[in-house]
Amino acid sequence: MSDQQPPGARRAAKSRRAEKPSRADRARRAKQEPPATPPAARSRRAGGGPGRPERKPRTPALPGAGGGLRATAAVLVAAAVALAATTGSGATGRPAATQVGDLVSHQTIACPSGTPASGLTSRFAAGTLGAQGLGSGGAVRQGPVADSGSGVSLTRGRITDLSGVSGAAVLTATGQLAAGLFGFRVDSSRSAGTLATVPCQAPRADWWFTGAGATLDHRSQLVLANVDAGPAVVDVHVLGPHGPVDTVGTLGITLGPGDERTIPLDTIAPQNDEVAVSVHSSRGRVLASVSDGYAPSPGGQQGVEWLRGDVAPSRVVRIAGLPGRAQQRTLLVANPSDSEAVVDVDVAGGSGRYVPSGVGTQTVAPGAVQSLTLPPAVGNGQAFEVRLRSQVPVLGTVRSVVGSDSTDAPPVLPVSGESAAPVLSAARTSVELTAGTTKAAADVTAYDARGAKVDSTSLRIGQGTTVAWSPKRGAAYVVVSPRSGSVHGAVVYEGQGVAAFPLVALPIQVVNPVVVPGVG
Repeated sequence: MSDQQPPGARRAAKSRRAEKPSRADRARRAKQEPPATPPAARSRRAGGGPGRPERKPRTPALPGAGGGLRATAAVLVAAAVALAATTGSGATGRPAATQVGDLVSHQTIACPSGTPASGLTSRFAAGTLGAQGLGSGGAVRQGPVADSGSGVSLTRGRITDLSGVSGAAVLTATGQLAAGLFGFRVDSSRSAGTLATVPCQAPRADWWFTGAGATLDHRSQLVLANVDAGPAVVDVHVLGPHGPVDTVGTLGITLGPGDERTIPLDTIAPQNDEVAVSVHSSRGRVLASVSDGYAPSPGGQQGVEWLRGDVAPSRVVRIAGLPGRAQQRTLLVANPSDSEAVVDVDVAGGSGRYVPSGVGTQTVAPGAVQSLTLPPAVGNGQAFEVRLRSQVPVLGTVRSVVGSDSTDAPPVLPVSGESAAPVLSAARTSVELTAGTTKAAADVTAYDARGAKVDSTSLRIGQGTTVAWSPKRGAAYVVVSPRSGSVHGAVVYEGQGVAAFPLVALPIQVVNPVVVPGVG
């Protein structure tokens, strides 16, 4: 049999060779149109650190963290939720395979309940972003979703104090007023010199808290609330310094519509000074909060704090909202996986990123919480951020002791749109922003309670640096609007105690996923 090709086949092969670009053509095209890096690859490079090979996630130790095929499913679900989430009107850093849709027309948020400690006063307040084009139609009501509740008169751009709050402060907005809705709770005591703030948040299925305690001098309470119209079933897990803590009665906790439950951690994980708490809802959604009482010295007075609930562990954790000066700072890292975590720690200050002496790389055992005292020179009176990078997902916070009070700096994500935070008259308010791997810019505007502009600035932030700005007297809240680059941060309050408030983009427009055809 002959190996010679038919004339038609030879012509087709010759035609295909003619269409194939030469090496010079391919090089020229590569310079003109560099291939796009897949989002997953960019994420691995950002989280893995320089020169570190990419490692696959290990099976976590806790059911709430997932494992194996279950962990993969959790990642896919999280991605789907992220694509269906909402964004600010000036969103930056949004995935390319999404498009901004209509304005948000329905939103439910809630601030935690819980009776304040003796001598403390609590304030609940809410507002709506005063951006142009959002409109003032619709309605806002206060009370459980399952009930009719009571109407709340909110005027766009103004701050309104909420009265008659007996449980979780639940707000449901419909129509135009749902876009840019925000709320907060403030606990304070001038005589005790303590201060705590917490944002009102939407209920969800998963919550993680780091920095809680279950001893006489460090006593925390987990507060669960079901603000939806259907039942919720949750599991609670605790990690301690030596690994997962055996708890009793924390699985299958059922909460009916409108139900609330307070769980003192010393009743489920006694004699554990530093713990992390996981709340996972297998049915429905809940609002989870942790009220933390911490005494800087044995037998001393306990300050109050609301711990910020994280959505999930991460390979890159950014911790913001740290006061410039403190008597003591403690870094807490929780490792919910079943593999040892090797964590690189660095700081972003006014002059860029650096590794503090004696900090560097830390090793955290599987399922454990590790604490590390940071050197006194960290911060040195200036705003700064702490970053953790690990080969397995971790959680983290930094506790700063100032006087008789303390604050646990919240983990933060890049702000994808306008965010709002209260300005407190009893403390100096400082907006602290950090840029990512490139330089960034953001506008900050301060308003009084009636929505009138009091002060503003435009901040330019160098790569890996942190800047701070304080508004003039008379401001009631600030709005941070990212303009370029990746920006993340928090607002710090110092004076009558110390506290921090994370900056999170307000829900304004719905982000819809876009189907992108595969290549290859």
